[in-house]
Amino acid sequence: MASLRMDELPNLVSYVIRPALAEAKLITQKRASDSVYVATLTEELHNIESTIASLENDLHLSPPTDTALQCGAPEESIGFSWIRTKSRELEARLRHIEELSPARTQPRFPKHRTA
Repeated sequence: MASLRMDELPNLVSYVIRPALAEAKLITQKRASDSVYVATLTEELHNIESTIASLENDLHLSPPTDTALQCGAPEESIGFSWIRTKSRELEARLRHIEELSPARTQPRFPKHRTA
């Protein structure tokens, strides 16, 4: 995976990672029965996990050692509860990165000057 610049972090978090994690946390049993939706969301969570791992590596952070948060799962057990658990784990790891990150974690908007 390509290394992220720290100035890209705020926009990545706000516009890509947070919305996907929110969607994963709000999954319902009905949506979980749609195999295409679950496969797409699972792939997105795996991509977010690799991005977070890259950020942890760049910041010289160790990934969490708490086995309660580590929730790798075989393909056949991926579903409703796995998606919710994984999204909580990733959100906790992201929050840890934001707390320790030297870069601002809020998106930068252009400042408008008023005369």
